[in-house]
Parts: sequence; C-alpha cells; structure tokens
Amino acid sequence: MIQVENLIGGEFVVTPECFEDISPLDGTVIAQIPRTRDVEAAVKAAASAQSEWGGLSISQRCDWLDKIADSLENQIEELARLESLDTGKPHDVALNVDANRSVNNFRFFAEFGRSMKSEIFEMSDATNYVMRKPIGIVGLISPWNLPLYLLSWKIAPALLMGNSIIAKPSEITPLTAHFFGKVCTEIGLPAGVLNIVHGYGPEVGQAIVEHPEIKAISFTGGTATGKIVAATAAPMFKKLSLELGGKNASIVMDDADLDITVPGVLRASFLNSGQICLCGSRVLIHSTIYDEFISRYLELLKSFEIGPVISLEHRNKVMSYIKLAQDEGGVILAGGQIPNKPGAWIEPTVIAGLSHKSRTATEEIFGRSMD
Repeated sequence: MIQVENLIGGEFVVTPECFEDISPLDGTVIAQIPRTRDVEAAVKAAASAQSEWGGLSISQRCDWLDKIADSLENQIEELARLESLDTGKPHDVALNVDANRSVNNFRFFAEFGRSMKSEIFEMSDATNYVMRKPIGIVGLISPWNLPLYLLSWKIAPALLMGNSIIAKPSEITPLTAHFFGKVCTEIGLPAGVLNIVHGYGPEVGQAIVEHPEIKAISFTGGTATGKIVAATAAPMFKKLSLELGGKNASIVMDDADLDITVPGVLRASFLNSGQICLCGSRVLIHSTIYDEFISRYLELLKSFEIGPVISLEHRNKVMSYIKLAQDEGGVILAGGQIPNKPGAWIEPTVIAGLSHKSRTATEEIFGRSMD
C-alpha cells in the first residue's frame, strides 16, 4: 500500500481525508490519495519561490532540467513499474513510451532553452525586441492515460521559462507524479518551485482554475471538462491551453505497403488500450485491398500485447459503445466481450460495416475498440 502525499513548499503532507487508488489490473487497492480541497498553501509556497526561480538565467534553469532528467533516467525502471501498476499498461509500453518520453521531455526543453536566441526586428524608424519573462504561478492539470509523460510535457517548459508550478495529476493515476515530486526534492529543486496537489477535479482542480493568483492554466483531458475550465478561466483573463478529445482516422490507400501499414495501423488503434487522444480509432480502407488488410489485421491482433482499460467505469463506457455499434448496424469481427478475470479488461474489439456518420464512428470512445 502506497501513501500518496501532496508536495507543498518542499514538504510532503497528507490531508485528513483520503480516498483509494484502484488497480485496473485486478481491482485491488494500491494506494491512498489525499483529498485536497483548496490550494491556498500551495499558492503561498509557489509565490514565495517565484522571485528567486524567475531570477535565474535560462542557462541555469536548463541545468535544473538536465538534473531532473538524469535522476529520472537513473530510476527509469521504478518509474515504469509504478506507471504500469497504476494504469495497467504492459511494462514495455510504460517503459518505452511513458518513462522514456518523460525523460526526453526534460532533455528536449533543456536543449531548446540553450538554443533560444534574442529576437530583434528592425524597422526604418524603430527597433522591436521580443522580451521573455515568467508568467508567475501556473496551474498544470494532466490526465490519466499517459500520466507522467503528459505532466512532464507541461512541467518542463513551465520551469524553463521561470514559472512556479501547482500541478494536479489525475486522481486515477497519482503514483508517478508522487514519485516525480520525490525525485525533485532529492536533487534539491528549490522549495515551492514545484507543488503537487492530489484530489478530485471538481474540488482541487476547480480551485486551481479559479484562484486569482494562478495566472495560467494548462489542461489536458475530456472536452466536457475543458468547457468548464475555459468558462472559469476566460473571464479572469488567464492564459489558457486546452488539449481535449478527438476522433482520428487511419486512411489506407490502394497502393499501401501492407507489410508496413498493417502493423502501424494496429499499433495506432490499440496502443495503451486505445486510450490516447490521437489514437487511430477508425480505419478507412480502400475497397480493393479491404479483404487482405482485414485478414492480416485480425491475425496480427491475436498476438498484440494489451492491458486493461483504466477502470471499471470506463470499461462500462466502452462496452456501451460496442452495443451502440451493433445497434447502428456494425458487425463485430473480433472481441467485444469481457474476459472472465478481475480488473477492467475488455477483449480488443474490431467492428465493421458502420456508416462514417454513425455515432460510433464520430464520437471519441477512448478505449480499445476500433470501428
């Protein structure tokens, strides 16, 4: 049992009330998570650290990003283990996608920072300078599908540009954010520069979005929640970045090399159990190669390693779309059932015969069915 803690002002603290982190692999309780309801302490800590951190040179902050990357890389197996435990994804995916890319995000932004040059634009009667300065305290809210990977994608550039951070990872997958906080304290990142608060979106997430001292919000998650974030932040004139849902197509033309295309399309469909916002969740295949493509695709699917979806609730959503697909005239070519074992497992599902205008083909499912 892991006790997840908030990181505030360089100290790890737990709220009086906690809730459970459930493994999608087998339904067991793997951690206790703080139920944070406000961010006042985190805002004070971030404010106290802002001046000193923002006063460092870009080069100095790049060195910190490299220190973070070095420490994560030295513990990359543990990082992958925690990500696999929390999300249910296969270890290889957790290692090569989540953990590796988290490290690479800090490396990338360190290199980017060192390569930035002053920008000056001359006019006949004026000289224009591009000035770069910290925004201040920024709120970073990340989703459960690629927990540390997407959080690091927000944290690295925010740190690079001299901002202090209040981060909220998904309450469904808090383990690697907690681990990351420990990594940053171990290497001596100044207290208050990075603060991590755990809890439910409508409580602590909303508190981040509506706090007047938090000047920018970066949110990745569902479109419905994104509307709430935008509606709250816009009247306060906060800087706002939203990465929301999608419904992406893989288009296979008649001249495609199927030896390359079939494995690529399969991976795009089912990697991370289909829980990626740019997942190729619908496939449009030229009629002249349709039969051969489908035959190869279904055969390769039999050996594709895949984990559960994130939760029983999400499994119910995916299963509802499989039923909807049948109601809309779709034919199940593979999967469509729940295996007889604990956890949030669904058979990888392939559905044919749907109209490209059907709900199944146009609404984001975020699970491992492909239509």
